[in-house]
Amino acid sequence: MLNLNLPRAVGAWLHNLTAQRGASRADATDTVMLWPPTPTRVLASAERIAHKHIAQALALEHPKGFLLAHVPLYKVVKVPKQHSYREWLSRTGLLTVDFVLCDEHGYVRSAIVMPAPEEDPRLTRKRERLLRVLEASGLAVTVWDRAWQSDDSQRLHQHLFPRVMGAGAYTDSPHAH
Repeated sequence: MLNLNLPRAVGAWLHNLTAQRGASRADATDTVMLWPPTPTRVLASAERIAHKHIAQALALEHPKGFLLAHVPLYKVVKVPKQHSYREWLSRTGLLTVDFVLCDEHGYVRSAIVMPAPEEDPRLTRKRERLLRVLEASGLAVTVWDRAWQSDDSQRLHQHLFPRVMGAGAYTDSPHAH
């Protein structure tokens, strides 16, 4: 029986012989060709609603501030380099903060996390680890509550920008005692 694939095999062999030497293996595993990229939605619907309300509260507190979404944890907090930074990154490198509020100088002032789905224990453990690191950093951390969508914006503002009063601090409000 006649093998009809022989001309195709010979043609492919000849092409490989005459092809450029440097591009032979690199083109075969090109990321863009194997996984063609397309734009996608960055924020889910609940996140878009939260973003809108948080942006309004930020405009009142820090008019020149920034609202950033899906920020890697290593961009939000600094850790001492006395221990292995690589090990810290391996433990926390894939954790992201849903929303970060920054002042006009780019300093993080508050972090907001969306509630984790309770049916996935892996995501719940990741969220607990994220919250533990954020709270240890001293940042104001808020877990988004869906009731704030229709709630008074002042209450949301108080959750996002709590006034921390240290020892020896005083307040200049008329009702302070």
